Amino acid sequence: MIKKMNAKKMIVLVGLMMGLILAFTACQAKPAEPQTVKVGTLAGPTGMGMAEMIVNGVDLGENVTTEFTVAGAPDQLTASVISGEFQLAALPSNLGAVLFNKTEGQIVLGSVNTLGVLYIVADETAGVASIADLKGKTIVASGQGSTPEYVLNYLLEKNGLTPGVDVTINYVAEHSEAVTQLAAGQATIAMIPEPFVTTITTKKPNIKIAVDMSEAWEAASNGSQLQMTTLVVNKEWAEANPEVLKKFLEAYEASIDSVNENPAEGAKNIVAAGIMTDATLAEKAIPNCNIVFIPVKEAQQSLNEYYTILAGFEPKAVGGKVPGEEFYVLGK
Repeated sequence: MIKKMNAKKMIVLVGLMMGLILAFTACQAKPAEPQTVKVGTLAGPTGMGMAEMIVNGVDLGENVTTEFTVAGAPDQLTASVISGEFQLAALPSNLGAVLFNKTEGQIVLGSVNTLGVLYIVADETAGVASIADLKGKTIVASGQGSTPEYVLNYLLEKNGLTPGVDVTINYVAEHSEAVTQLAAGQATIAMIPEPFVTTITTKKPNIKIAVDMSEAWEAASNGSQLQMTTLVVNKEWAEANPEVLKKFLEAYEASIDSVNENPAEGAKNIVAAGIMTDATLAEKAIPNCNIVFIPVKEAQQSLNEYYTILAGFEPKAVGGKVPGEEFYVLGK
């Protein structure tokens, strides 16, 4: 009887040990497959918030490396985003909508990373302190056929002004051309983005910021924010790598906070990352670049209103139609 009981105990003990071994093995984290996360961003304000990450690197977990690309224009990134070669990219908000529609929902919103960077600058003798003050004036502007034109037209109309009738708008091909005309005295009022605003106001102290287009937008649209650039994400990759994405977004928010809280150090990183070439100019421009981190949930309402307004001027500006709920899936 004793032998039989010992045998039974032995069988139970062996079973328990095997169970513990299997449980221990199962609990051990399976090593992550090595992967390189490719991230695209743009020179100028769009990329500023990513500067610290680019320079100092980012820890996204075991076996995960990150590769950043800074491009001079959005079209240098779009093909790689569409193909899935880039998993994340900081791009103009309207382009995010275009890519969502073009890929039938495979490119989705990750966050908003800048608000408006457009300003009306004017000679202090021009008498411009609001959009309404542009009546009867001539303004030079860049961005015809794209977001800056639609933003300007929307704000003029909201203030009872008809573009081309109440306000003469001379469009130039490059932001730098507007700056050149202001510097030469050929123009006294212009709509330009940062960092060109800082360039001209530093060069010619009589040129001042007359209208912050972000503030004018909020006033005209019942508090809706002018959200001009976004981080977009490959949906398939995001669903397969939720922890990696979470770590990236946390690091991105910290990087943005760092640039805003310490512009001097941020400017050095911006230059080191290849986002701008002049640290002094970058440091002065940072406060006007409205670099933010707005999660998907908090961004949806203002971004949807922005897309709706753009689509009212030109449906192609958002890829033919305003993105639906699936664009905001990462915030659900």
